[in-house]
Amino acid sequence: MVLTSNRAYSDLVKWMRSARPPGMNLWLRARRDFASSLITGTVVLGLIGLLDPESFGAPQSDAFANGWPPTVLAGLLILCAAFLATRFGRIRRATMRAAEPWFRPLYESPAWPGASGALAACAPGSKARFAVAWVWGPIALVVIACTFSWSTAYFVVDAILAGGRIGWGQPLYALGFALLSLMTWRFAEVRLATWRLATSIHREATEGY
Repeated sequence: MVLTSNRAYSDLVKWMRSARPPGMNLWLRARRDFASSLITGTVVLGLIGLLDPESFGAPQSDAFANGWPPTVLAGLLILCAAFLATRFGRIRRATMRAAEPWFRPLYESPAWPGASGALAACAPGSKARFAVAWVWGPIALVVIACTFSWSTAYFVVDAILAGGRIGWGQPLYALGFALLSLMTWRFAEVRLATWRLATSIHREATEGY
């Protein structure tokens, strides 16, 4: 039984790897996702900084009460918001694609029959291992990557509101979190490429549609 389950899991991994897009540029995908998460974080934290500057340590709590820094921040937010607006269609499609495997099986994937059959032949422990490695693990990596990129955005917003009067540590922290975010996105992209298929076959095997 154990040998059969192990063989099935090995076949499952082979099917999942075969489902990856050919010629996938992991670093390019990582840079795009990092940029998107950084810009989104800048918009959210920038709005907080404008509406409640005191939360970033600004001397006064009223918006636009600290001279030119809030105006510069507002300009940056407008640029970021305009960029996101130009990508609205892509963001909407990505959101819909991410939600899709929770609501319907992805039968159109060429790897579906082999992967779903292999998962069905796995023991409960192997199914749990698959869920952690291929479904929930990538989600956790995305959360961690976004946390790092939003930390970078925080230091950027804080530096602007401080009018550039910051220590040497703040740019280093911002750069460090940016590199951590980019590296985390890079590791996540390997499994994100097949996350939809993994989520779909796992849902069918455990809960059904």
